[in-house]
Amino acid sequence: MRSLLLTVAFVSAASLSSAQSPVIHAKLVPASNIIVGQPVHLVVEVLVPNFFTGEPLFPTFELENAIVVLPEESTENFNEQVNGQSLSGIRRTYFLYPQQAGDFRLPAIQIVVPYAIAPPKGTEAHLTIPSLAFHADIPVAARGLSYFLPTARLTMQQRWSTPLNKLRVGDVAERTITVTVDKMQGMLIPPLPFEAPSGIKAYPEEPKVQNQMTDRGEFVQGLRVQSAKYFIQKEGDYTLPAIELKWWNLNTNRLVTATIPTVHFTAASNPGYVAELPPELEIATIVPPKPASLWSRYRWALKIAPWAFATLTLMWLAYRYLPPLVQSLKIRQTQHAQSESVHFRSLLRACRRNDAHTAYARLLLWLGHAERRSTLDIFLYQCGDEDLTQQLNALTETLFASSSNKTWNGRIMADRLRKHRHAQALKLRQKTPLPLLNP
Repeated sequence: MRSLLLTVAFVSAASLSSAQSPVIHAKLVPASNIIVGQPVHLVVEVLVPNFFTGEPLFPTFELENAIVVLPEESTENFNEQVNGQSLSGIRRTYFLYPQQAGDFRLPAIQIVVPYAIAPPKGTEAHLTIPSLAFHADIPVAARGLSYFLPTARLTMQQRWSTPLNKLRVGDVAERTITVTVDKMQGMLIPPLPFEAPSGIKAYPEEPKVQNQMTDRGEFVQGLRVQSAKYFIQKEGDYTLPAIELKWWNLNTNRLVTATIPTVHFTAASNPGYVAELPPELEIATIVPPKPASLWSRYRWALKIAPWAFATLTLMWLAYRYLPPLVQSLKIRQTQHAQSESVHFRSLLRACRRNDAHTAYARLLLWLGHAERRSTLDIFLYQCGDEDLTQQLNALTETLFASSSNKTWNGRIMADRLRKHRHAQALKLRQKTPLPLLNP
């Protein structure tokens, strides 16, 4: 009887079933004229008859001399007609960033796809992405450079910590140059030279590189901040050479040079400044040592001994127990973020917003983390809730059927899911035996 009920509840989804097997498509966008550093989109589409009973497993992979990003928010649901049959589809997009010129071939990538082969019966398909390859190149005009920086927009700004018209011998002026590129990684911005003439000593600092990305994995902006401190050793007129940065303009397909012009300033004398001699040139006055008792000589050691012992003990305890504790906390945070309760709350929020696409994706995630990693067909069979079954049927029709005569109500579905989960929790408590009072 229950099997008959499930078959009737999923009549619209079952009408799409046939001998059609799951299908996988993959393409590169763009497929040619690819420039080093620019993103190549690997678009993967999986299509199944009827509907998905779980979330397809899209694995991450490595590609030599390239950065591969698989954003969490790149999932799209759709339906498509193939040979007159309607198939349900899920699309995900990888972002590939080639770091140098050459040929790139994608490895064999297998995707596990759970789906309803004959509702409510489910199965899994193991699909392999077709072999794809692409070539990344550097434009001829930029091949002579030691680096390649393709972007649609680049800005280079300079800032000084102090006015240059008031410098004197012994002063220190800090120079900061910020380079910003659009839709590019900050790590591709080359280091800037900080040259200084005789009479000035430059002390470069460690550069700061930052990236800003969208939720879909696309680079919005790259940033490189580089600083150096100039120490004025002698008075005189000084000129700091111009700093140039060549970059490839993607809008005009031309090589462009960004320039910070030469800097001129005069360092005045500083009569009150006395240059410190190196230690090896300093003349020390030798004073005969005074006889001292053993107690006065090592009294300091006895005073700091308890503190040293306490410090060493704390260091040993931190070395011994802190890494496992930190690792345990990280594992607990990860487990909590991927727990069944967190996924269930996310599913309820999507249902109450009547967001069908998100609700369906969150439903598959929740089922994948629930007890015994249930699939959609098993869940409906065990549930036996006609109202919930009707709502799930309406949800699948809304997303994947070309036309639907049913209306999906997210709030009703959220209420039925919550009641079902509460009932399952009560059953689990009743099945747990109580411990013996007098064993």
